[in-house]
Formats: sequence, structure tokens, C-alpha cells
Amino acid sequence: MATVEELLLKSLEELVKDDLKKFQWHLKKHKCISSSEMEDADRLKTVDKLVTCFGPEEAVKITVGILRKISKNDLAEQLEKEHKQADKSPVQISSSAQPGANVVKMKAETGASVNAPVLTFTGTENFIYSSPDPGNGSAAEDNKATHNDYTKILKDKLKQQCERILVGNSQTGHNKYLDDIYTDLYVVENQTGGRTNEHEVRQIESNHNRLTAKDTPIQCNDMFKDHMGRQNRKVLTVGIAGVGKTVSVNKFILDWAKGKENQETVFIFPLPFRELNLIKEEYSLMGLLNTYCLSGLTELTSLPEDGNKVMFIFDGLDECRFPLSFEEGDSFTDVNKKTTVSKIVTALIKKHLLPSALIWITSRPAAASLIPREYIDQVTEVRGFNDEQKEEYFIRNSSPEIAENIIRHIKKFRSLYIMCHIPVFCWISLTVLQPLLVQESNDKTPTTLTGMYINFLLSQKQQMKIKYCKDPKTKAEVMPFDDIILKLGKLAFKQLQKGNLIFYKDDLEECGLNVNEGSVYSGLCTRMFQEEKSISERNVYSFIHLSIQELLASLYVFFSNKNKKANPFLKSWKKLTCNLSRKPLFELHKAAVNEALQSKNGHLDLFLRFLLGLSLESNQRDLKELLPGLKLKTEDTKDTTDYIKKKIEMEQSTERTINLFYCLNELKDDFVEEIEKNLGSGKLSEQNLSSAQWSGLVFVLLMSEEIQEKFELKKYRRSDEALMRLLPVIKNTRRAL
Repeated sequence: MATVEELLLKSLEELVKDDLKKFQWHLKKHKCISSSEMEDADRLKTVDKLVTCFGPEEAVKITVGILRKISKNDLAEQLEKEHKQADKSPVQISSSAQPGANVVKMKAETGASVNAPVLTFTGTENFIYSSPDPGNGSAAEDNKATHNDYTKILKDKLKQQCERILVGNSQTGHNKYLDDIYTDLYVVENQTGGRTNEHEVRQIESNHNRLTAKDTPIQCNDMFKDHMGRQNRKVLTVGIAGVGKTVSVNKFILDWAKGKENQETVFIFPLPFRELNLIKEEYSLMGLLNTYCLSGLTELTSLPEDGNKVMFIFDGLDECRFPLSFEEGDSFTDVNKKTTVSKIVTALIKKHLLPSALIWITSRPAAASLIPREYIDQVTEVRGFNDEQKEEYFIRNSSPEIAENIIRHIKKFRSLYIMCHIPVFCWISLTVLQPLLVQESNDKTPTTLTGMYINFLLSQKQQMKIKYCKDPKTKAEVMPFDDIILKLGKLAFKQLQKGNLIFYKDDLEECGLNVNEGSVYSGLCTRMFQEEKSISERNVYSFIHLSIQELLASLYVFFSNKNKKANPFLKSWKKLTCNLSRKPLFELHKAAVNEALQSKNGHLDLFLRFLLGLSLESNQRDLKELLPGLKLKTEDTKDTTDYIKKKIEMEQSTERTINLFYCLNELKDDFVEEIEKNLGSGKLSEQNLSSAQWSGLVFVLLMSEEIQEKFELKKYRRSDEALMRLLPVIKNTRRAL
């Protein structure tokens, strides 16, 4: 039998040079292995160091973990399998006949008691735990075997659906194995639940330095497992758009379908709200499952009623477009009675239908209160990537050298680094920065949020040019890129004002987009705008992330102001007042700032940052390439920055004030930089601070890379108002003096 060292060496010999470097890069993160020890280390030396530092068993675990991180899942599984075989205890194999199945019993010779359970399998992928004497085929056993047959059909179907993830879209994208590219997300218990009326990106920014000691990390696969005799049956998982909720759901389903996790569950039925929206006819629960989950492949007639055998996953509560009524009424308990989808969903959540079923609901925070807290056992929150997971993402999707360059760049600009908590933004950053950072010096490398997103649009334009401009016939049929950008921008702005994230055919046509040319739009936008074929004949459209929608909306408003002298924040776009003639851009900025500050949930915050960032001359160079017809005239933004500082003095809300500082950051104003210099020199503590300076101090401290070990409040001359403004910093400090 091969030794651990031989097994490890066999695995590393399968790695090419670049993959070995990635492996060693991850290995260097462990404290007992230094960078110098891995420099120029070959495979033999790497194996020796692994076993010496960690011991044989731990060395195998660490190797398996790193192989998975670098997308070598086959090697990881092979190593695990061969290592288990090396340690495998002898087993006694006997057989017995049961009606309908050839059953083999395996009992480890470990001195287990006579009453210990025997592991039984029936030649399928599904394992059943039974007593030592299962009997001779009772009705219960026959029913179980029947359910297992349906389980296999469902698992095969879900495995096909979930094992690959589309990177891009059906026209220009490509499929990758989910197991190869999946990066674990930071998921925590969230005891509060309920509505969160705050812009989602702002939530990420305000929480990025939260002390994690108070958080309880949790794995998605463990959310429904029995802990100390307690089990959660109804779980609500919240998280901002694009943070990875749906991908986590798909990974959960895939692990179940592959037989890796949660095998005590017989059925998992995914029922996304996006697809349920389109079902207008009435169904029974069994009819709904047979039609949309089993696709008519078979006719399931009953469901297990005991324990945690059945799970329903309702993904995207925020996209629900039918009413969910939880008021007291008639109990709906018949799984074979036809009714509306709305009543089926609410009856399942209220435990009237299948009371023992497991329910997993995902939602953006603002929609969480649609389900009363009394019907939820646990609320969890997907926070996206923590700092280590950000780095892992860049490593897994590029080379170690490129990843280090990207990480070094975004760490210089904290607003970019904080945004990388969102997986979609990591992908945008990789798309933009990978070709730019190959060069040692490049003045086009974006340093602001607006700059990053404009460069992303330019990369999409280049992709469209490559795809559609080779064929003269195709080129003639394709709408110019800038036309499509502006039409998508109009759609984005109109729907942003309504608070909509998903759109239908009528919404697109209203903005001049022909849905019959959907392949052109998706081909243009690749991952920016996606078209999904739902379970109904009706297509559903959405931007891949809220920030993309807000960027395009700002481009449309900026273009309309520059070329048409229009201000969308007036009651009528055509109603232009005389004061627009001299400073139309400032009047637009002023109106947009006021509109954003009046928003109850900050839904225009990121839109405002983009709109202001588009005014910078450095961004306008790229903007001209994006929209050749744009009439640009460089205008001084001093009036805008002065107006924002005036608003900072007046604003009582810390969250809104912080967003205004982000706006100044997009305009590259030096106000924050001055506070940082004075803070470092100690001058700031020697003077009475204005309201704006207090707010600036809060912003600088919250943007700090490290959690403050202590904050010496006594150094600053302060008032009650100042103390209130400093509360976010005090909460983010281990000790305040």
C-alpha cells in the first residue's frame, strides 16, 4: 500500500509548472512554511515540507484543500479516495434477498454492538440506513424504494442543471464546472432579519470592517443539520444583489445531487420566484412539482411526511410579483387540490402543507419583511467575500503574479477594495485590470468606481466588435454599440426609478429595444445584461448586478443633459428653466444630490456617484470612446463639490454623509486627503472641528484598512453632535478612550 508521501507526490506530479506555483503560493499562507522555503522548491521538497510541518494526516487534508482551491477537484477526490483505501478497515460482506432489489450489507469489523445500524445499499446512488433486521419487504419499505427511484431521476436532472455555470450568456459565454470555479462565501447568522432600508452597496461599505468576533460563520450545507437536538426547518438567507445567493443555492443542490451532502433529504425542489411569477394557471402542489421540477419525466404521486425528507428552495423573494398573504384564513392542506401558486407558497411557509418540510428562502434585504419573522426559524446573511476569499478568487481565476498585481492596486484605493466584497465586482475588476496591469506603468488604470465601470463597458464594446464586425452581413444588422448603451440606459433609469430589477418584453420595447434581436443585445453585453429562458414561454431580462443598472442609468442621464440640455429630475424633461443655460451640469448635480438625499433607502446613492464621476476629465476621455456622439465641454466641478460640502454640514444621517464623501472621492476632491494629512500630523486634534470635518474624520477612520485597536476620543474637542457622528467609529473600535 502506498505511503502518504507517495500519494502526495503522485498528486503534485500531475500539476504543471504554473499550477504547482499556485499550490505553493497557497501553502505559504500557513505559518510554519515561509516564502523562502518554497522559493524554487521542487515537488519532492514540497512533499517533505508538508509532512514534516503538519504530519501525514493533516498534510493530506491541506493538500486536498489547496487542490480544490486551484480547481483540481479530480486530483483532490483521487487523493482522498486513495488515502481512505490505505486506511480502510476490513469489512464483512454478506448478501440477502429482498423483493425488488439486490441488497448488500456491509458491517465494519470494529467490535460494534449487535444493535448498531447496518449500512444498506440497493445498487443505486442512494444509501439508506436501516436496522440490522429490516424485515422482508413491508409496505413502508416498498414506498421508500419507490421514492428512491424518483430521487435518482430528480438528482440526475438537477446535476445536469447545476454542475456547470454559464460565464457570460448563451451567445458569447462559455460553461465552466461550478465545482472548479466556486469560491466559498462568508455566511453568518443574522438574528435580526426584517427590512433593511439602506442601499445595498452602502451596507457592504458600512459593514466591511465589522468585528467578526460577534458573527457566527456558517456553511450553507450545515444550515439544516441537527445541532444538539435542534434543527432549523425554515431558513431565510439575505444578501445584496450579486453577492452570490443563487450560486450558493446551486452549489447546495449540486452537492446533494452528487451524493456529497444532506443525503438524509429525499427530495430537493428548487422553485425560484423569478419562474413562479410566470405561472398563471392553477396547480396542485403535486402537479406543480411534476410539471416544473420533474418536467413530466415521471409522475410522483406522494411525498414523505416524516422528518426532514423534503426541501423546497424559493430563491429570489425580492423578485416575487404575486401577493403573499400570511393573514389568518382557511388552512390549505391538500397536496392534490388545485389552487394558485401564491397559496401553495404561503401554505408551505405557514406549515399547513407538509408541516415537516424544510424551506430555504433567499432574498435581498429590503424584501425580507415580506415573510413575517414568526414563520422563520433562522435568518442567515451572505456577506460575499471576506479579504482572504477576495484574494482566493483572483488566484483561482488568473495566475499568482497577476492576482498579486490586482490585489496591490485595489488595496491602494479603498473604495475599490471594499466593493470587492461583492463577487460580481471582483469579476469586473479582473476583466478590467488583467490586461492593464500586465504593463509596468499604465496611466489608464482606473482608480475610482466610475473609472472601473467605464473601462468594463469598453471591454464589452471590444468583445462586440470582435464577434460581430468580421461578417459584413452581420455588421449591417447590428445596432451600433452607443445606441444600444443609451437604450439600455433609458431602460435602466426608468426601472431604477420604479425600483425594478427584472424586466419583460414590454419594458424593453418601450425603450426601443427589439426583443427579437435579443441575441444581439446579449452578445453585446455578454455578462452585463442577461436574458433567461424561464419555465414559462415568457422571457425574463435583468442586468447582472444592480450597479450595472445604476451605471447605465447615469450614462443615459448624463448624455441627455449634455446633448439635449435635459434634466430628468424636473417634473418634465422638456421644462427647462433659464438658470440651466449657464451651468446645466451643476443644476443637474444639485438636483440629483437633493433627490438622492430624499430617498428613504438610498436607492440612488450609487447612481449619484457614477453621475458625478462622469464629469471628471479623466473619465471623459474614455467616455468619448464609449459614446462618440457625446458633446463634451470640460466644466469646473467646484460648484458641485462646494454644494456637497454644504450638504455634509447640514446632514444629520451618518450613512448619507458617508455617501456624500464617496461622491467627493469620485470627483477626486482633496478634502478627505487634507483630513488624512492633518490626522497623521496630529493637527486635527488641536482644533475645534466643524461638522464637515467631524464627518470627514468618521469617513477616514471607517475607510481605514485595519480595525482600530483603540480610538482616543479625549484628544478631540467635541460636542454631543460630534459624539453622535463618531458612533460608527466607536462601534468599529475594540476600545474607546
